[in-house]
Amino acid sequence: MKLHIGLSYAPASNPKYGKYSEAIRKAASATGHEVVISDLSANPSLASEVDGIVFTGGADIEPELYGKPELRIQCDDIDEVRDKIEFELAQKADELQLPILGICRGLQLLNVHYGGTLIADLENIGKPSHRKDEGYDRRHDVHLEPGKLVKKVSRVSDGNVTSAHHQAIDVVAPGMAVSAKSEDGVIEAIEWNDQSGKPYFLAVQWHPERMEYDEPLAGSLFESFLWEVAARKMLSERLKK
Repeated sequence: MKLHIGLSYAPASNPKYGKYSEAIRKAASATGHEVVISDLSANPSLASEVDGIVFTGGADIEPELYGKPELRIQCDDIDEVRDKIEFELAQKADELQLPILGICRGLQLLNVHYGGTLIADLENIGKPSHRKDEGYDRRHDVHLEPGKLVKKVSRVSDGNVTSAHHQAIDVVAPGMAVSAKSEDGVIEAIEWNDQSGKPYFLAVQWHPERMEYDEPLAGSLFESFLWEVAARKMLSERLKK
């Protein structure tokens, strides 16, 4: 089956965003699917044509969007144009009941979209740094909550992941459940609290696209996403007949 996957933001001018496409293509090969990948920030109208959306990492989110404009002083780069586009994409994904995978900023944006808030700077509240270390992604351990989707997908209870962020979830959005945390208590994954009747949704704070594909908390996330995208597309096509 051919699947059309949208990346919420993936400019060709920035090589790091190519990692998302690379991981998705590896997952497509592993699951036996064909994929077409589009950068939705360059053409948001394609959101009506894709079969699922991956919300990618990047700049900080404008804190006014979660009701805390006073936190802007703690933020790094903010891209207000990107914020606007991606919040509109999240709304479109809800309307179309599209499967969603969120990564790093993607997790944070989706938490805000559904009504949650963020910690503007982890170190400012006394947490250890989750930023890059001398230019390299920081590695740390995470614990996965029993019975949650991310644990079922990865088939592990604990794992080691890459981090490159200084913001994190503060208040979890209504309807969401925490499914993984780091050793220092930072929320590392969220999903629907009750998944019945809802489209696939998983968002992680780490960067699976920048890990080795065969690590438990890397390639499996993309494969699970593609399987769910394909299942939704197949059902949708049957219902049209």
